[in-house]
Order: sequence, then structure tokens, then C-alpha cells
Amino acid sequence: MIPSIGFLLFHVAPVLAFVNHKILQSRATNSSKAGLAWPNGNADDIDQYVTTGKVSWYYTWSPDAISSTSIEFVPMLWGNNSVDNFSSTINETISSNNVTAVLGMNEPQQSGQSNLTSAQGAELWQTYLEPLKSQGIRLGSPAPSSAPSGKTWIQDFLTACNGSCTVDFIALHWYDINATAFIEYLEDFYNTFQRPLWVTEWACQNYNGGSQCSYDDIVLFLNATQSYMDSSDFVERYSYFGAMQNLQGVNQDNALTRDAKAMAVHLNCHKGISHGNLVDRI
Repeated sequence: MIPSIGFLLFHVAPVLAFVNHKILQSRATNSSKAGLAWPNGNADDIDQYVTTGKVSWYYTWSPDAISSTSIEFVPMLWGNNSVDNFSSTINETISSNNVTAVLGMNEPQQSGQSNLTSAQGAELWQTYLEPLKSQGIRLGSPAPSSAPSGKTWIQDFLTACNGSCTVDFIALHWYDINATAFIEYLEDFYNTFQRPLWVTEWACQNYNGGSQCSYDDIVLFLNATQSYMDSSDFVERYSYFGAMQNLQGVNQDNALTRDAKAMAVHLNCHKGISHGNLVDRI
């Protein structure tokens, strides 16, 4: 889930001073990379997000799929408190949902999230995730928050694994207000770990105590970050944090919902920055 307010994130300049948004507006694509970070077990209105054909997958921070949608499901082992549910259901989930990938633990270096040492993370991985490789499942790393400790945690995790954790791609989260910093962060992770990336949470959200993005800032931020990820060879998938009705502390202007009902999302159609429904911009 989302970081707590106390997370120390990078302090960066206001959003998107560098962006030529008129170029970005012309780059409309239909990307299969786009997914949904969907609230745990909440099946309400999910089909409105997928009818355009531009959303190809979703996850629920759990091993529990939503029966009402046919797009690809990606289970997650959230942390220690979910191992019983995960271990008892994952094989059936894989079989019944044609699962091809599974995500590792959620923000393990954060005390308010899965809260694991790198050694504990390696033990969980080797016990519950590594055996899934025998079924041909691709495995995504634990997803650190974008606090500075995140990259170090993954490095220490790989060291603790001692070669016995098959990490097929790196999952990560990012919250802040500057698209340049976001792009640099992704490039640094890719250059460090030399694996494809899945950005499983991101939003234009300031956790440093400064001002939040305006609606138009968010439109520009999404145009820039999503265009970059769509064109990047090393970013395999992404899921924006805004599909749920309650954003749990994230600036509500990031929401893809209005009046407690999801709008029909049009991912990757960059239509400019005039006021309207945010879902028409991402």
C-alpha cells in the first residue's frame, strides 16, 4: 500500500519545468504496459477501467483475484502477515487465473508496511516464492518505497539471497512531484540491477511537507512519466496509484474516480491540460 506521511523522499524542484507538453500531447499510444493497483478485494467498477483495452493487468496487494474481470492478474506475497493466505491459495490462483508473474513483498524497508530486514525478505522469498519457478512463474522483487533506503534494501536482499533467489524483474514505488527525478530514479535502478522494471505504485505526491501538485501539474506529470515508460525498453509494466476511491493520504487530485464511481479510463491518450476528468489524461 501507500507510504506513510513520515517517509523521507527526495526533495526536488516543482513539477515538470523541463517538459515540452505539446510534444507529449502528440504521443498517443495504446500500451499493454498499463495496469491497475486495485484495492484489496474491491470488485466495484473495475470493468469501467478495462473496457478501452488499454489496461492489460492488475494486482491487489494479495494473492486474491477479482472474479469479475478477465484481464491478467498478478498475485503478491505482501509480507509476513499474509503468508498463510498466500501459501494456501497461490497454486490454485496460478492455475485458475493463468498467472505468469508474482510480486514480492510490499515496501519491506518501511515499518508501516511489510517491515522486513533483507535477511527476513530473503527467507520469505526462498520459502514461498522461489518454489514457484518450477511452474514457470516470473518473480518480481520486493517493491521498496522511494525513500533513500529502498535501493540499499534491494542490494542487501540480493546479497542475503546468496544466489538462491531468482529475481526476474525489479518492482518499485515512487512518490514525489518532479518527472525528471522520477525518470532519473528509474534509470538508476535499471543501471544498478540490470533487470526490467515494474513501477507498481507512482503518483504526483509530496511527502516532504511542501505544496502538493495542482490538477494541471498532475496532468503534465502523468503525460511525461507515462510517455517515458511507454517508450522505455526496460520498463515492462506500470500501475498508477489512483484507481481506488480512497487514496489513503495521497493528494486526492490524483484520483481516477469522481463521485464515488470510476470513470472510463483512457490510458495513454494525452489530450492536453484543459480542465476535465483526469482519467482522460492517463
